[in-house]
Amino acid sequence: MFGHPALRLLIRVKARGALRAQWRRLRRPSSWVFAIVGLLLMLGWISSVLVSGAFRPPIETDHATALFFAEIGIAVLVLMTVFGAFNHRGIYLPKEEIELLLSAPLARGDIIRYRLVVSLMRTTIAGVIFGVGVARRLDSALFAFTGVLVTMLTLPILGQALSLVLGDAENRIGLLVKRLPLRFVSTVLGIVVGLGVASLFLERDLVGHMLGETGLSGFSIDALMESPVVAALLVPTRPWASMITARDAPHFLAWFALCAALWLAAFELTARIPIDFRELSLATSADIAQRLRRLRRGGLGAGVAGVSKETLSWRVPWLFGTGSFGAVAWLKSTAIVRKARGTFVVSALIIAGFTLFATYAFPGSDLAYVLGGAALIATLGTIYLCSGLRFDFRNDLEQMELVKAFPLAPALVFLATILPEVTLVAALLAAAIFVRAFATAELHPLLLAIVALQPLVTLGWVAIDNVVFLFAPLRYTPGQEGALQHTGRSMLLALVRFTALLATLSVAGVPAAVLTYVCGWVFDLPLEIALASGFAVMGVGLAVVDAALVFAGGYMLARFDVARDRG
Repeated sequence: MFGHPALRLLIRVKARGALRAQWRRLRRPSSWVFAIVGLLLMLGWISSVLVSGAFRPPIETDHATALFFAEIGIAVLVLMTVFGAFNHRGIYLPKEEIELLLSAPLARGDIIRYRLVVSLMRTTIAGVIFGVGVARRLDSALFAFTGVLVTMLTLPILGQALSLVLGDAENRIGLLVKRLPLRFVSTVLGIVVGLGVASLFLERDLVGHMLGETGLSGFSIDALMESPVVAALLVPTRPWASMITARDAPHFLAWFALCAALWLAAFELTARIPIDFRELSLATSADIAQRLRRLRRGGLGAGVAGVSKETLSWRVPWLFGTGSFGAVAWLKSTAIVRKARGTFVVSALIIAGFTLFATYAFPGSDLAYVLGGAALIATLGTIYLCSGLRFDFRNDLEQMELVKAFPLAPALVFLATILPEVTLVAALLAAAIFVRAFATAELHPLLLAIVALQPLVTLGWVAIDNVVFLFAPLRYTPGQEGALQHTGRSMLLALVRFTALLATLSVAGVPAAVLTYVCGWVFDLPLEIALASGFAVMGVGLAVVDAALVFAGGYMLARFDVARDRG
């Protein structure tokens, strides 16, 4: 069932090679630090789950409600799998394997089985993590964990089958499919689904219903559960949801047997899909290999796309002056203009989704709703855009010799490198805030304060990412996304951000809150004046924190040893 013996041998050899590569990577001191932190955090999290599960009282959850939310969660995972299938049609094989495997005397079904086994091995880790997280929230931890693991191991088979079908469609209607904006469509569908799920779980009327109050619009989880349309849409997820939420062994074993049989049937049927995937797989492999080469030069992110031919002749203005500082910033601005056309479109769509969600979450015209909606757009937009855009040192790892040779102080080089990205993020979010304000007729002068403070927040966020990156550069290696050092790195980055947040609250937040209280409640000044005073003090505090981060980035850039960093 699991393919040709030679392919099983290849899987074992690749596993040993991955372990050796991991061991070599851990020889670096920074990798050891990140790996130890990641291991301790992972063990601590699993221990806390086990301890809390052993001592907490039994959870009294209505089975119908648990089943409904399990179905919703599975439906979301299925939709994510469907969207992902648009990006990899055919099957993906690494560059160093594809020509050998496609030319070897192997059946197409054996190659598909080999790819499925590799995908399932990687999905097992995510399944264990999801299973442990869900197990602590349901009555039977063992049934929930096993059910989630089986469900997660079913998704890669579904994704591979869809990829093959889409590849066959492209082979049949060729040019038409190539001209269809499938990624654009999948992005729009993802935004719509995300808004629907977020509105479901953050609906204020749902909270009121759970507290025994009547919702403003009559919305309730019971009404949603009783909807025939929703029930019909969720019918395909019922076997896996019933397995996850089973409360006794007979019910669990019955549903587990059905899901296991479906898994085996889906595995074999996918391997037997009569589609010639060779040409598409070669194109997919070449495309991903090109992306990986770019990613290894600058890490992850959307900002490492290739240069568009249409943008090569575009003139980029010198927004930050014509001196040395402006020249460094101009280089980054040019990269954004010439490489980020597709990224800009996707980012604008995501920000539009955040704007719609903020309008839905804060529909009132009171000052609190107006500022709350703008703050929500700024927060979500900063987190998303700063995570996706990488027009900074993370995209310059192979050019550090040139960067360190710039005739400019390290702190100024650091600031000039990250400033264009900060400006782009601030401009996108300011546009979203003002569009929402004009569309809802809720334009308030204090919105200018949020728009003015947001670049300082973005500067701090991007500066932290680059300080950590310069301290321990990260080169992307396929298949190592969940390695211990990467987990530890993410946790340490979160710890650094939390420390910076505490420093910001100490330097900016507390004085701003005190001044707002004194102006508003002691001197009885209008609320707008009190808030404006608080925002002004907060801006000064944020500027102080950002200055400290910029100097820290300059120090890390100065100590960066190009001779020792060779990947």
